[in-house]
This record gives sequence, structure tokens and C-alpha cells, in this order.
Amino acid sequence: MLKREAIVFIDGSNWYHNSKSLIKKSKRIDFSCLANLICKKFDLKLKQIRYYNAVPDIKDDKEVYYNHIKFLDKLKKENIVVKTRKLKYIKKLKIKIEKGVDVLIASDMIRKTLVEKECKVCVLISGDADFIPVMEIIKASKNETITCSVINGYARELLQGKFRYFILKKEDLDSCVI
Repeated sequence: MLKREAIVFIDGSNWYHNSKSLIKKSKRIDFSCLANLICKKFDLKLKQIRYYNAVPDIKDDKEVYYNHIKFLDKLKKENIVVKTRKLKYIKKLKIKIEKGVDVLIASDMIRKTLVEKECKVCVLISGDADFIPVMEIIKASKNETITCSVINGYARELLQGKFRYFILKKEDLDSCVI
């Protein structure tokens, strides 16, 4: 029997903030390794990896900006599709927030499964429950979504059995650290 094709969608900010307590700051995850580990667990054929994140403004901190761009360029060289939005600054609150990244991920999940029919399974590396509406649409179309995250920051709603999920443990991450 042929394995179902999967596209892995990585919510970069969610991943970073949830997993940083388990990964040493000097290390980073090999997302190809992680995607293959997840696909093996669910008996899927990995078709593509897509990484989503907000990019800081160069005016705020040139070093942070250039390090981020360097990281994204490495991902592109590893054949990972990288999609970005600009980090927004809210003057009244004096904070920077990510805007539009979750919508970008959700629209690509729908596009890749329902419109372009490139995969039968969306693997979402994120613990964010905001994705439940798009996951329900995909599931109703007889396709599947699977979420993966470390337990820190994994929304309870994603762990209630409506969708398949995979709680990534330290040993899973350690096997994919570079």
C-alpha cells in the first residue's frame, strides 16, 4: 500500500518559544530530520517542509535581523520553503508582535490539500489551538492534520483526541540537533 503524502508546516515562532527550554541556545534543530522522524511515526511519505516566521526590522537591531536572515537562508539551502511576514511594532503598547503568520500557514494548508491537492496529510509543528478551524475543514474533506509540539505550550484543545498528535520529547529533539 502506498504511503500518504504529507507536507510539514512549521510555525517558527511557536516552535522556537515552546522548544527553547529543551534545546541548548548554541544548537538548532535539523527540520528535515524532525520532519522525517514525524513522518516515520505516522507512516507518511514526506513531500515538502514549509517554515513560517516573522522577520524583525533591520532598524531595530541589525545583528538580530542579519542572524535571522542567515538562519532563513540556511533553511532555503536545505530545500525548505520559507514564508515570512514583517514583525509589527505597536507604538501604543511599545511591543513587537507577529501578525499574519498563522493566517499564512492556515491558507497554505488549505491550498496544498484542498485546492492544489498536493498532499493528503498536513503535519503542523505548532501547539497553537488557533489552527483548529482550518484543521476541522481539512478533516471534513477526508484529509488529515496532525499536530506536533513539545508539551510546553501545547494547547490542551489539540490534545483532546479530535486530531492525531505527537508530543515531542527531549530525546526526539536530541536525535535531530545540529
